Amino acid sequence: MEKIVKAKASQGPFGLVGSSSPQELAQQLLERSPAFNTCSQTVLSALINIGRPKEVTKGEYVCRSGNPVTRVCMLLDGVLEIARIQSDGHRHLVGLALPGDFISFTGMIDGGAHLHDVLARNDALVMEFSAQEFSNLRQQHISLVMACERLLVRRMRLMYDRLAADPAWVLENRLAHMLCMCADLFAKKEAVVATDIDIGLSQTDVADMLGISRQSVNFALKKMETEGLVRLHYSRISVANMTALKQLAES
Repeated sequence: MEKIVKAKASQGPFGLVGSSSPQELAQQLLERSPAFNTCSQTVLSALINIGRPKEVTKGEYVCRSGNPVTRVCMLLDGVLEIARIQSDGHRHLVGLALPGDFISFTGMIDGGAHLHDVLARNDALVMEFSAQEFSNLRQQHISLVMACERLLVRRMRLMYDRLAADPAWVLENRLAHMLCMCADLFAKKEAVVATDIDIGLSQTDVADMLGISRQSVNFALKKMETEGLVRLHYSRISVANMTALKQLAES
């Protein structure tokens, strides 16, 4: 008998109702998505119907870089870490996936391999789609093609925004720029106006994203905390003054 997967209670501020079924969670997240919210209910239902919910335990890989793409995943609950793990074990953290985000879109479209190593930072729930079935559905519905285009364009904008942070900038400006990007993403997922935005990253995470030492990050963050821009907690950082942080990023 097939195991029935129920959505777990959210472990962060991003999950929806804990008693919802995976299909209901997927429906709500797609309807909230700037990329998919213009698709008809018929199209969204067709997409959800080819999905298969799967529980992912903390530390489990959803996909590994270099492997062929046979499925696309949509995160329903939890947080996924997107990184590149080098042969020597060094991690370059690219970012985090939050509920509503899709994994492996690029490989589904161009037939290439997975670009990143993606693993669960906590127990998570995803919905898996066969890459071939998803592609077949795209050929049947132009609105789904346009939704995928909007999703990819959004990712391109984020990538270009990150590239705009010139490595020649002083550390404080680069750090402020990255923290603002993360805070914007988390605030949008929470769908509330927050004055203290937990960005879900530790100081080690930030160092791995910027490619610098944790000591350098700690020194810069301590200065920002003194100035009231951020708050430092155990294993996490929150943005306390978004306006001032953006001013620093743009200075």
